[in-house]
Amino acid sequence: MATAPVAVNNKPRREMVEVKAPVQFQFQKQGQMAVGVLLSIEPTMVKGKDALEYLFQTDNGDRFTCLGTNDLNKKLHPGLIGHLIEIRYETDDTSFQQPGHSPAKVFKVQASKEKVLES
Repeated sequence: MATAPVAVNNKPRREMVEVKAPVQFQFQKQGQMAVGVLLSIEPTMVKGKDALEYLFQTDNGDRFTCLGTNDLNKKLHPGLIGHLIEIRYETDDTSFQQPGHSPAKVFKVQASKEKVLES
């Protein structure tokens, strides 16, 4: 008894690349910058508290996230999704600091006038 011939797929095989989870960026020193296209804003839970997590993509395709602060949450909004965003950690604000808490980080946020990536 003969076996049935095996169909050969002559289509070229697609090249695959590994997709990695975004790294979490933390602003630790004044003057630090983060630059990327804002992809999404998602609610998350951090140490039992509600927070916002911002997802960005860099020019080379890498992705990173950062957690919202009081200042960033006021400046970044869903209307900026698809825009190139530049965030610079400017200074610390101690004017309304509560005992036992860290000073509030203040950021300079700039956004491209036009979307660079359609959602």
